[in-house]
Amino acid sequence: MIFKRKLLALLIGASLLVGCNSDNDDPAPIPDIDVEVPPPDTSAVTLNNLDTVYGYASENGGTTGGSGDNKVEVTVCTGEEMINALKNKDPAKPLTIWVNGAITLQNAKNSRIDIKDISNVSIVGLGSQGEMAGIGFNIVRANNIIIRNLRIHHVRANLGAPGDGISMEGPVRNIWIDHNEIYNSLTVNDPTLTEDQVKDYYDGLVDAKGDAQFITISFNKLHNSWKTSLVGSSDSDNFDRTLTYHHNHWHNVNSRLPLFRFGKGHIYNNYYDGAVESGINSRMEAVIRIEHNHFANMKNPVMSMYSLKPGYWQMIDNLFENISWVESPADGLVAGATPTSTAELNVPYNYQANLLPVHNVKATVLAYAGVGKIETPPSPGICLVPEPPVVEPEPEPEPGPGPVDPTEPPQSVDWGSYDGSQHPFAANSVELSDGSLTNFVVQQNSGVDEPNLFSANGDGTVRFDSTANGADRSRAKLQNVVADDGVYPKHFTLLMGVKGNAGGNRVLETEIALGDAAASSATSRLKIIFRNDGNNSGVQLENANNGSSVTAGKGNEPDPLDMSAYRVYHFTVSLTSATTGNVALYVEGKNTPLLALEGVTMRPASTNSDNYLQIGDAGSSSYLGDIDWVLWSSAGAYTPDMLKGLLPADIGDITGYEAQP
Repeated sequence: MIFKRKLLALLIGASLLVGCNSDNDDPAPIPDIDVEVPPPDTSAVTLNNLDTVYGYASENGGTTGGSGDNKVEVTVCTGEEMINALKNKDPAKPLTIWVNGAITLQNAKNSRIDIKDISNVSIVGLGSQGEMAGIGFNIVRANNIIIRNLRIHHVRANLGAPGDGISMEGPVRNIWIDHNEIYNSLTVNDPTLTEDQVKDYYDGLVDAKGDAQFITISFNKLHNSWKTSLVGSSDSDNFDRTLTYHHNHWHNVNSRLPLFRFGKGHIYNNYYDGAVESGINSRMEAVIRIEHNHFANMKNPVMSMYSLKPGYWQMIDNLFENISWVESPADGLVAGATPTSTAELNVPYNYQANLLPVHNVKATVLAYAGVGKIETPPSPGICLVPEPPVVEPEPEPEPGPGPVDPTEPPQSVDWGSYDGSQHPFAANSVELSDGSLTNFVVQQNSGVDEPNLFSANGDGTVRFDSTANGADRSRAKLQNVVADDGVYPKHFTLLMGVKGNAGGNRVLETEIALGDAAASSATSRLKIIFRNDGNNSGVQLENANNGSSVTAGKGNEPDPLDMSAYRVYHFTVSLTSATTGNVALYVEGKNTPLLALEGVTMRPASTNSDNYLQIGDAGSSSYLGDIDWVLWSSAGAYTPDMLKGLLPADIGDITGYEAQP
């Protein structure tokens, strides 16, 4: 009897140590104490078919990419060749691009690979040679796309591109991301960077924003990343996204495994090994089926934190090993040491043939995830590197008389102005500094005018509202707002009277591009996002601080700005060169800046010659705000005290800038 009691105790103890959870409510069977129970089989399962699409990408007609009887096949060695193959695709024929070398920023002559307004494409690495070194994919308004067998790594966040290894921005449908190795680095060899700047040096590995559906992410190695996989750009990005993650190896990462807002997710047979802060974060009413995953050596594998509303999960037979659960009730919920389901999700597809017992997940994922595991045609040989052309150095130009940053208040300012009494596209709604009249111009997407989401309130202000459909872009652009002659220093002052919203939405985007007509290299832009979405609220300057974003008056920090209130926002830019300068933000006429950046590398303009002022929404989130007026000048970078009494008296509410006695 002593042996039998010891065996029973060992069996019970083993079940507690393994840490599996299940939705099966039937009572556990009492073990037969007369039979010695063998340990579970933890070996790798042999997988013979790696070319079948499972998960949400198998729905909606399936995902076939560039396959088909009439497909066109192209082998590329450079990014320029890949871009040309995509641009020249025959819409009637599927396209398969075989990658036979390293695609780089230099050989692409671009900051990203756009898979845009296109269908039926596969991009696959040959053998183990396909690589995206420092350049990622930007999938926009596309469907039936496959990306496989590529090593994608070290994609910077500040090079005029989304900054992700793979970025999907809806509407996108039927995307299969399979057998890749995608990674960045948790460190940056630059001792001048703060921790936050290091975190923002790279962005996500695989992100999905806006209306993104029928996506499967499978058999990938995802490692060395701060912000690994984001689904939903903000708490207002409320599309019903559908994504499956299966048989991925997540290793040495910080968080977002994934961060999932809204919609439905299915996460099965993944092996998680080492996450510093958190794993799966279900937010904003997302429902995720979490099934047969092995979580090891990590903190908070499943949680719902940092959003206005919680997300939910269904837990089915997962394995937890060496886990740290850290409660934070003020931020949300963690699944905890005995995780139970908070919702139920029944997926519409059959995946049972692809579902492994949880004890086999680790060995199988380690054996099959990543590049070099699928069959591809043989490589035609190593790509030849062309000899670089001999370029004679050009003589340094003689320095010319450039503008001087003012130190004394001007006697007057010749403003460019928009008074908000009518929508910005209305004729003669803008007065330029020379007194002539013009208007902002509607922008286009795919050759079609964007909707006008500006409307006059009837009180001298105009409302911008994209809450009906967060995917709608509506941008009002005014060209040539600063000298484009290549002479530096260059200065710009922008003032805006803006009122936010109380509904937790973003408020408005504003962008200034300061390019030069004959520029042959990068120039600068400043992208401003007025936000009132929870802890992210404040005034965000995107990628303005040496590639990192910075937010002033942030909602979860001391002295946050009330972004629902009206105030005058005041921005100055002083460029010492085409890419370097100083940026300051002032509010309410106070002469002490709320934010000051000095000697920073600015965010690059999308095109070197870009020179404009733009207001509206260029993203995929919902915006709601009122504009009273906008003023700008390229004559100097003026502080608030320099401008007291120099704003047009009839422009609107100029509180803080009245003439001083």
